[in-house]
Amino acid sequence: MRAGLERASLFFAVFVSGAVLLGVEIASSRVLSPFFGNSLYVWGALIGVVLTGLAVGYWLGGALADRRPAIGLLLGVMLLGALLVLAIPYADDRVLRWIVDWDPGARLNPLVAAIVLFGPMSVVLAAVTPVAVRIAARDVATLGRTAGRLFAVSTAGSIVGTFATAFVLIPELGTNQLLALCAAILLAGTALVAAARALPIAGVAAVAAAAGAAVLSVSLAPSQSGTLTAAAAENYSPVYRLREGRVVGSADYENEGLTVRYRKNSAYHAIAVVEDSQYRYLRFDSSFQSAMTLGRPFETPFEYVDYLSLALAYKPTAENVLFVGLGGGSAPKRVWRDFPELELQVVELDPEVVDVAYEWFALPRDERLAVETEDGRRWLQKNDRRWDVIVLDAYYADSLPFHLTTQEFLELVHERLNPGGVVVANIIGSLEGPESKLFRSFYRTYRTVFPSITVHPVDFQRDATSIRNIIFVAADHALPQPDFLLDRWNELRETHPGAPDLTLPIQRRYERFVPTRDVPVLTDDYAPTDALILVD
Repeated sequence: MRAGLERASLFFAVFVSGAVLLGVEIASSRVLSPFFGNSLYVWGALIGVVLTGLAVGYWLGGALADRRPAIGLLLGVMLLGALLVLAIPYADDRVLRWIVDWDPGARLNPLVAAIVLFGPMSVVLAAVTPVAVRIAARDVATLGRTAGRLFAVSTAGSIVGTFATAFVLIPELGTNQLLALCAAILLAGTALVAAARALPIAGVAAVAAAAGAAVLSVSLAPSQSGTLTAAAAENYSPVYRLREGRVVGSADYENEGLTVRYRKNSAYHAIAVVEDSQYRYLRFDSSFQSAMTLGRPFETPFEYVDYLSLALAYKPTAENVLFVGLGGGSAPKRVWRDFPELELQVVELDPEVVDVAYEWFALPRDERLAVETEDGRRWLQKNDRRWDVIVLDAYYADSLPFHLTTQEFLELVHERLNPGGVVVANIIGSLEGPESKLFRSFYRTYRTVFPSITVHPVDFQRDATSIRNIIFVAADHALPQPDFLLDRWNELRETHPGAPDLTLPIQRRYERFVPTRDVPVLTDDYAPTDALILVD
């Protein structure tokens, strides 16, 4: 009985260690994204560092276990691993800001961050399994079976940790809270192993440490409840919707009646340029991003592009505009043509997208329309110039970069506005009903930074519960009423005849009360955007 309990404790130790290791790896992207984006380089750095940690940890753990095949070594390794995990939420901000100031490069930034923050934890937790194998090995004849079983259990723990973190814990907990919880779970596992081995002192110490980590986890909790406890989980499914309501979920272009003109996989997207008899489309992975009327490059079938010109209705004296997000360049090139006195700056994450916009979507090469390739948030951190208008339109594939949605990001945007400036943002969601959580969470988050918020839904005639583009306008000053805004826009069009007719977008401004008590304020620590995007 005793031997069976001791053996079971080893299996439990490797299971918990494997679960925590992969859970932290999944959560680690949320730590790095606010500083370095969510690119292929970030994920490559994280996966590569964890795999390197596994290799080093397996080797080091085996060497240490041969020298001291004792349960004390196993408990010490688990304890150290838990403390390293617990240190991450307290060290990450300082480490990441140091790397940003150093700036070794787009590839090295996330790699250095991953090595410093997650490398030691990976090495130590990987060492748990070889130490457990050495302790469990009682007979050379069964050593292979023992090692195989323990590594299989460790891998099973990693599978559970991956799914639990991605599907439950990230939507439910803040990132710092999640990391502290992982440390508490590992410490609780350490206590159970000590109890199974009749080591009361070690068990009591581990219990106390687990309790402390659990208290820290509670103290690090975000102020809002998670999306799953808010009954969002039963409705969750991925989004495959084209702006303007068209459903897209495959890459079978021929069956969709489309001709492929260009294809390339970039570090961020599977890019395709496709067209039919009327329009040319830019597609990222499973969703269309931009479109252009063939033969008329400044026209687009996507109505939301005209709505982005609302920025100039709210700020008619603007001298410069910053666009975060390029796509096919529909909005920047339209403003470039319609308002020749404006200086325009575009920031686009993917250099391949910039090339496609120039080559396939007639983006003008002009000194008034500058384009830089950089993560939008990182660009704003590095450039302290102020702008009269900032337009946020940065979606990719079937989701959105969460680090461009948070309170901290909007505070940065606010700092980069000139007095009297406005922010215009394009989001996708529904105004009311069960699928409105993302919109309402945006609304609540913007209200924490900007005193004045209003929204202009695209295709107002549709039911308010349907998915659509929604244009946010935010500013420090009071925003004019629709009648005054329309008069001002019509006056502006007299000197800028190419500007779009915004009569209906202005008259149909959404004036209803937006309830926000049941949705979170999006923060770097807690921004469950994937779980807030709900589609039947």
